Amino acid sequence: MTAAPTGKAGFPEESLQSLLTDCSGLCYPSSPGTTMDILFSLSALQRSERFRNRLHAALEAMDGNERRLAQHVIVLLDSLSPDSRARLFANPLAEIDAAGGTYSAHDNHCIRGTRQVLAGVRHLIHHPAVRNTTFILSPCLFNEGPLYLPHAHALLFNEDPDATLAFTEREESTHFVWSDGLSLTLPNDGNGLPSGFDHPRLQPLPRIAGFPVLNAVAEAAPFLISFEPASQEEIAQSAERFDHALELLRQIWPLAYHALRRHVSALCILEQRNHSRSHSPPELPGTILMSLDDVECIGDLLCHESSHLRMNVFRLYDPIAHARSVEQEEAGFVSPWRPDLRPLRGLVDGVHAFLNVCRYHQRLRERLPDAWASGVIYERQKRNVIQANAALREHGIPTELGKMLLDKFDQEAALL
Repeated sequence: MTAAPTGKAGFPEESLQSLLTDCSGLCYPSSPGTTMDILFSLSALQRSERFRNRLHAALEAMDGNERRLAQHVIVLLDSLSPDSRARLFANPLAEIDAAGGTYSAHDNHCIRGTRQVLAGVRHLIHHPAVRNTTFILSPCLFNEGPLYLPHAHALLFNEDPDATLAFTEREESTHFVWSDGLSLTLPNDGNGLPSGFDHPRLQPLPRIAGFPVLNAVAEAAPFLISFEPASQEEIAQSAERFDHALELLRQIWPLAYHALRRHVSALCILEQRNHSRSHSPPELPGTILMSLDDVECIGDLLCHESSHLRMNVFRLYDPIAHARSVEQEEAGFVSPWRPDLRPLRGLVDGVHAFLNVCRYHQRLRERLPDAWASGVIYERQKRNVIQANAALREHGIPTELGKMLLDKFDQEAALL
């Protein structure tokens, strides 16, 4: 019997969910400690519990070595505090691993779902919350290539299926030992890999402004394929523009900058075209896919997509609003941002994200009076927000929490 997962206050998550009484920190970025920050932590904690439950359900179909690894992981997860588990599973790959994989009872080997269920062991590797433990990593973890380690932001290789790989966390260090004699020891202080790191079986991946870039991570590939990801060279060339955009955001809207630092876990960089592009897939929570164009545009996209990140998490606990009839929802609604008819949630998302975009450009104009392009964008999106908000009010029935948010939309739209 699996115990009900507990949140920070020590009571079941179902009770935490029922105690939500506001949507603070959702409409606009805010100081730490709001309802939104709690929900980000709670969603990570729930991912750890879903991963644990999938491990437990798959035990019978595993072979002996895999079963021992899974049992070890379950025991270790049960020994950690809720806060520690939330920190471990706060990275984007955790959602994919929590979705699990399937095992074949017939031939006792890993079958790919979204990722083999055992791959979730990666979240216990090279994190300061994990100490004094040793795993023998199953060869099936490397059947499809290197294993991405989110806390090291690196690819771990074990090309020889006959080579055993042991991982140990002890004395504030991460140790990898291969049976063919190769070994590796890393300091585990939460700062990632040391500068200038080089090892034949652990390949560091790039970061931009401290954010991990997931372009080379296999699990991110399905979300990137239709967008055309940027090359490594283009990523390196764009890094300075991203730094400048973050600094500008920090100057003109500090709350947005710091909320972004708390809520954005990773980036995927898209190839530049003749227009800017961005996306934030719920399947990779905390991840923004974006092109890196001019500095002001990068800030616009960051404000837009980080709004979606907040909404994606909030919707795990409350749907905000639904259409007045099933027929209306099936037909869709006119959106000023899209040529096709959209579900009601598309109007909610549009009003929410573009209120944030308007505030960004309003602040940018105050900081840079000659930023005429921001004035044009602000006026266009102001009209769009007012139009979409009116449609949302006409056709949507909000939940109790959704009413608070939609009332806030009304107030902010009136101030544009």
